Amino acid sequence: MSKLKVSKYQLLAYIYFFFNSVGLVGGLLYTNILSPFFYVWLLKKSKQPILFPLLVFLIPFDIIHLILGVEIKSFIVSNLLFISTYIFVVSFHYFIHHYHELEGIYKRLLIANFCFTIIACLIYFTPYREVLWYKNKFTQSVEGFHRLALLTFEAAYYSQILAPVALYYLIKIFLRQNTKPALPTLLLVFIPLLLSLSMGVIGAIIISFIALYFIHYKKIFYKRNFFNILFFSSILITGIVILLVLFFPNNPIFIRLNNIYNGLDTSTKGRTNESFELAWMVAKERSIWFGSGLGQIKELAFDIVKRYFNYWGDLDVVRIPNAVAETLAIFGIFGVIFRFGLIFYFFFKTKVLNNYYRTLLFVFVFVYQFTGSYITSAVEYVIWVLAFSSIFKQFDVQEESN
Repeated sequence: MSKLKVSKYQLLAYIYFFFNSVGLVGGLLYTNILSPFFYVWLLKKSKQPILFPLLVFLIPFDIIHLILGVEIKSFIVSNLLFISTYIFVVSFHYFIHHYHELEGIYKRLLIANFCFTIIACLIYFTPYREVLWYKNKFTQSVEGFHRLALLTFEAAYYSQILAPVALYYLIKIFLRQNTKPALPTLLLVFIPLLLSLSMGVIGAIIISFIALYFIHYKKIFYKRNFFNILFFSSILITGIVILLVLFFPNNPIFIRLNNIYNGLDTSTKGRTNESFELAWMVAKERSIWFGSGLGQIKELAFDIVKRYFNYWGDLDVVRIPNAVAETLAIFGIFGVIFRFGLIFYFFFKTKVLNNYYRTLLFVFVFVYQFTGSYITSAVEYVIWVLAFSSIFKQFDVQEESN
């Protein structure tokens, strides 16, 4: 592959990772804007009917939604956004199956991300910190809290982008495939994640490693490296907790964990049970089986929030920050069935469990879809594609166990 082609791919990787939403609003990304170019590129490369699989699914639902009634402008715009996301994801799928230097891109992204993190830490102490830090209500009684987001629109979105790279280096260290000292790599991975303070992403990463252990415990339990990592991780976590208890007992992390435990954390409730409650009500406005249609959540949810959740504050746009719940609201019960049918079809077809890294990716995104993301999230689909693709064969279970 020529240097010119490699540089183009690296540039697209940087755009996707760091600049995809800069200056854009309404969930629009530069990968959406560039989708016509991706489409032409795909046609030239694959010579396949790119949109046919999507249209087989989308057209019947669109016809039903038009019959049930939709706000036509939002419906058309959201359909275009949905199609453009699909084109980008198919392009990414083609890319990783024909580009064999993905590890090099991961390395460059990890280093560049840490450099941006250092810059963000310096900017934090200036009046411009909100350029790279996301300010919101972190939890009950913790207002105006700043979390690392770099140039993305929120901290959770940023940490989800980082998750595949983080999981790659963590499993590499775990399997002792890292040729360099582990500590610097761990710092490059953990510092940005911890500064983002995305409890959903961090929690899903922890769950993915716990699941990996139980799935492959016979191969993992007897590894000396497993106990080394478990021991030092336990010591590190215990030390951090003791320091926080002694010197910062009222820190935001403890407050949020306590609020989550007591059911007081509005973000956790909004991303989980309240998302499903709202999604069910939105779908019922048109059809619980087929949903309300693309672009209709913002048309229907505002009145529902006022009527059923008794919220009368300032509310410009109502979102459902949960990919599964949003699928229910838009495509109904049949859409949710179709979603999980595809997930498990590709899970078994591509033999996800035969690769440690792909297993981590699958568990991570499977868990996270119930606590965050949204239906046109390119980031979520990129992780699904990585989980269902034959990549990084050095992490294959059979090969590693020989």
